[in-house]
Amino acid sequence: MKSIISFQLLNNSRPPKGLKNSIVSSAIKYLFLCFLILLLFSHSIWAEPRPLKTKDPRILGTGQASLEFGFDFLQNAKFPVSGLTGDQTSLGVMGLNFSLGKMAEAQIQWTAHNFLSVNQASPAPVIPKLSSNGAATSDYGDLNLSTKIRVIPETDQTPSFGFFTSIQLPNASTEKGLGLNNTQYRGGILFGKHFGKFYTFGNIGLGILSNPILAGVQNDVAVYGLAGLYPLNKRINLVGEIAGQLNTRGTPPLGTESLSELRFGLQLSAVGFRWDIGSITGLNYHAPQFGIIFGLTKEFKSFFHRK
Repeated sequence: MKSIISFQLLNNSRPPKGLKNSIVSSAIKYLFLCFLILLLFSHSIWAEPRPLKTKDPRILGTGQASLEFGFDFLQNAKFPVSGLTGDQTSLGVMGLNFSLGKMAEAQIQWTAHNFLSVNQASPAPVIPKLSSNGAATSDYGDLNLSTKIRVIPETDQTPSFGFFTSIQLPNASTEKGLGLNNTQYRGGILFGKHFGKFYTFGNIGLGILSNPILAGVQNDVAVYGLAGLYPLNKRINLVGEIAGQLNTRGTPPLGTESLSELRFGLQLSAVGFRWDIGSITGLNYHAPQFGIIFGLTKEFKSFFHRK
């Protein structure tokens, strides 16, 4: 009876579809206007991964660091463990990257807060505590700690190679419906090669994902990413990628399903920052249907820098 009442309240409290489309359209127009204004003040640009997820085998210069900040908006984001589907807004998508020498770089990524406007709540193992009469929920994002090491630098004939490791900590809780409440590991090989002005790089590896429902059970997935970067001029880079994870089991545990996304965007530098804007298109059922990304990056000398 409680579940029926909850679903009825959810259906009655959804914002009108036309209003949601208007908000998304206004956000896209605003970001595009900001991007055009920044073009007028653009100077040089340096290569960094935002707004992409594929890791670049190139590392920051010795003694250098970079700080990232931005926000994401995803339509029809899915959370199978809690049965929630809705439009997710991520505010304070942050990253801190710093060089550990000539061959290594450490990375920290975290999202200050995720907000989900619930469109659908299906029966699931975890019953989340929702707000706004069952129409919304919010929580912190998970903390990701990564290291990438360049093993072989690029030459005229051969690509660069390296490897990465990444740990995802369970900061987001299942109680709010947005977290898995367990630790996840991903790692693999990095590679990159220039073909004239065009630069392509990619990752391939393994993800060891804990089962959020059954203790002591895991799912091993293949993680992948293939990205490209093309400088339109000295100011602007055009970037794109296909990235995700591939389930290796017939029926994966909830929360460890196959995910695949296509991303396109632009990078530019202006007023001392690198700015980025991009779009996300989901390529399979469990990926978000559509999304927009906007952010900035500042490069500076880290505390490891020696004068």
